[in-house]
Amino acid sequence: MKAWQQTLLLGAGFGAAFLLGQRVSLAGAGDRPESLHAQGRGAINPPPPTTPRPNQGNAEPGGPPPVVYSEESGHAAAANGFVAVTGSYGVGTSVLYLIDTVNRQLAVYEARGGSAEQRRIVLVGARRIDLDLQLEGYNDRSEYGYERLKELFEKRQNSPAEPRTGLEEPGSARK
Repeated sequence: MKAWQQTLLLGAGFGAAFLLGQRVSLAGAGDRPESLHAQGRGAINPPPPTTPRPNQGNAEPGGPPPVVYSEESGHAAAANGFVAVTGSYGVGTSVLYLIDTVNRQLAVYEARGGSAEQRRIVLVGARRIDLDLQLEGYNDRSEYGYERLKELFEKRQNSPAEPRTGLEEPGSARK
């Protein structure tokens, strides 16, 4: 058999196998549409579910869906010597860190949403942080402690050689 005939038969065989595979997968997809989704080849925008979903923690069936707080809800603002940072830790619970940069005070508040009986704002804690900011280390598990790092910097400053970038030619001296 000639080479062009072999190529033609091979191409026809692949084409027939492809069409047969399409026919078989389409015939089976009618009774189990999730088969394509399991392989990551489902519809880009799948249709909404046709069966009603069970109640997901609502007070009454058919009520509004529960409120879900995303983890990306943190914000920060600063004005008049205050820094305020918000975040959330759990469903319906937010936290506010309020820092007075002039008097060096910190206050932490917890705000909780929900029904009228559950809503509240609570002062979690407050303290002066002026002495905290003078600590050289506390629960510090860094590679170098403060004193050791200070020694390394002082040693580097007293060194006559200037730092190198690594881009210089070998053997060249910097002035």
